[in-house]
Amino acid sequence: MILAIASVLLGGCSKAPQGLRTLPDFSLTAVTVDGTSPLDRRALRGRAWVADFVFTRCTGPCPMLTANMAGLQKRLPRKIGLLSFTVDPDHDSPEVLNVYARKFSADPQRWFFVTGEKSALTGLLRDGFKMSVREGAVAESGANITHTTRFVLIDAQTRVRGSYDGEDPAALDLLTADAERL
Repeated sequence: MILAIASVLLGGCSKAPQGLRTLPDFSLTAVTVDGTSPLDRRALRGRAWVADFVFTRCTGPCPMLTANMAGLQKRLPRKIGLLSFTVDPDHDSPEVLNVYARKFSADPQRWFFVTGEKSALTGLLRDGFKMSVREGAVAESGANITHTTRFVLIDAQTRVRGSYDGEDPAALDLLTADAERL
């Protein structure tokens, strides 16, 4: 009995959380109001990140998601970075994302808008983040892309720590608290 209790207590002392998924390697482009730079998984190491998935022609939830990310930029400590991955890379070129970043006053030291090859972005979204994205028929107003509205918390070892409803203020409060603990 004592051994069972000791093993349970000591099991809670492990240095690495169990069951966390590490992001796979990727090679994309980070866009800020100051320009572009290569972005890969190694570049994320050493800093916690909050990620979301949007596109600039979106007339649905994306403007609110990006506004919520702008709110997190103000609320979270500067040590936590922000990543907004486009789900429409055919349209969301670095130039388009630069304008979008400016619209939301993105801090170039911590908020990166990410684009790249469509297959690489879709693969990372599905296989790395375990989130969905689906294209439908192109609407008159732009692309018709159905995608997740979840924000993802990534730790400094590029492990996914959790996902949160990007449209729910209570979930964003929880995300803030969880991110501050990293």
